[in-house]
This record gives sequence, structure tokens and C-alpha cells, in this order.
Amino acid sequence: MTGGVWYDPMATAILIPRWGTQASQLRAAAEGLSSASTGGLPSVAQGPSRVFLEMWETTERRASVASDVYADELRSTHGAYTSFDDEIAGRMEQLEAR
Repeated sequence: MTGGVWYDPMATAILIPRWGTQASQLRAAAEGLSSASTGGLPSVAQGPSRVFLEMWETTERRASVASDVYADELRSTHGAYTSFDDEIAGRMEQLEAR
């Protein structure tokens, strides 16, 4: 099909859980960073280290939200394409019944 849209529902079935897993892993990593101690570092390095950990935690949390959004958008797209395919199939059946 030239200029058309190709949709692979099997790929979506694989990708949705992967994005969800990634979101969970990123949240877990962010939790680990929030509880990381800088106490073993020299006092001069503790402040900058805490800032680094907080910035990295923020990055992890934002990435987890993005992963959740990707999973949600894939679910939505899957639903739209499935509904569209079902609608076309129903209309074709009606035409064949005439």
C-alpha cells in the first residue's frame, strides 16, 4: 500500500508492557537515588553530590512519566485501530449480506 499506514498489533502487544516495565524500573531507580547517602564522601563533596543525585532523580522521574505516556498512547492507538478494523469488517459483512 503506497502512502498508507501499516499497523502491527503484535508489535504493540510487545511494546506496551515494555514501556510499562521501563516506567517501573525508572521509578525504582529514582527511589534509590532519593535515599542514597552522601555521608561517606568528604564534606566538600557532599553538597554537590546531593545536588547531582537530586537532579538525576528528577530526570528518572520525568523519564518514568514519559514511558507511562508512551504506553498509554500505544494502548489508545491500538484501541483506535482495532475499533476501526472491527467497524470495517462489520460494514463489509453488511454489504455481503445484501
